[in-house]
Amino acid sequence: MPTLALRAFLTAAALLLSINDIVFAEPTLVPAMAEDKRLLPYVKPGQLVDINGRRINLQCTGLGSPAVILMAGSFSWAYTWYKTQPEIAKKTHVCAFDRASYGFSDPAPQPQILPDTVSDLHAALKAADVPGPYVLVGHSLGGLEARLFAQRWPQEVAGMVLVDTSPAAEALIEVNQPYYDAGDSLESYTSKQLRCILLAAHGPLDPSSPEYDHCSIGPLPVDTPDALRKIWPSFFTSDHAAAQLSLISSLFTHRYDSADHLHLADMPLVVLSADVGWNLSGPTGSFWQTYRKLWFAQHEALAHLSSRGVHRVIEHSRHQIQLDQPQAVVDAVDEVLRELHVAAKS
Repeated sequence: MPTLALRAFLTAAALLLSINDIVFAEPTLVPAMAEDKRLLPYVKPGQLVDINGRRINLQCTGLGSPAVILMAGSFSWAYTWYKTQPEIAKKTHVCAFDRASYGFSDPAPQPQILPDTVSDLHAALKAADVPGPYVLVGHSLGGLEARLFAQRWPQEVAGMVLVDTSPAAEALIEVNQPYYDAGDSLESYTSKQLRCILLAAHGPLDPSSPEYDHCSIGPLPVDTPDALRKIWPSFFTSDHAAAQLSLISSLFTHRYDSADHLHLADMPLVVLSADVGWNLSGPTGSFWQTYRKLWFAQHEALAHLSSRGVHRVIEHSRHQIQLDQPQAVVDAVDEVLRELHVAAKS
């Protein structure tokens, strides 16, 4: 039996070691962050489809028709759909697409412009025997590519979901808005991207370098599997940086304006807008506060390309709705699929 003095000492020690409900005398281990296994399929190529001696990666899952084709924004490739593709695959066949020089696809002979990426996708779907007509789901620049695809092959598109899509000539519209940041100009972006090209020409980017976040599109989510972290720097080659620069320049021209004036008749169409916006002069900065209404109005106009078009603003979402509010994208795809199935039965 401890003496009274010893018991008092032990009591005092326990009190000292119990501060703010944290008992330091018996530390508990903080569990490691669980990996998001939905990312694991994107650690390796899906189907590398040969088109004229180059390979284009299609990441396809699920069964059924119509096939849903996922087209990423200018800074992403197939992996950006990791939260939505598994859910869509429960309903039908779905393929995510890597542009040339993106993800696991081979580089093109020269940096591509929008008609080139659309031609690659069309050729890859044919070579992989993925039958149309398709439901095209395009995020950001991928939404403009989806409209260009529909413009060139209208009979091969059954429906569309445009996810916070870029309007044609988006950059020329933005540059004339109040509070536009010259740091987001084509000249500034070109300078930064040329630096990435020069750095990547000497081998994989060093994650500790000050340019790494810009050249590799920022940090990965904390629950990214180690397998993807390991290969992540290898994606950011000089070819990839050059392809990004070439594609972004497509937004500084009126060449593709006709894609925003399609006649889609009664095609099922859902246009989603991010409520919070994107990091252009800050997600809640002055630019977005003044540009927001115009951004929504441009999306509303795109919804009117079809008599069945719907425009929806997704609350609490930034530009990448498929990552912030993935269910909103899944629901929009489901809506288009339901309309197509009802039409097929009537």
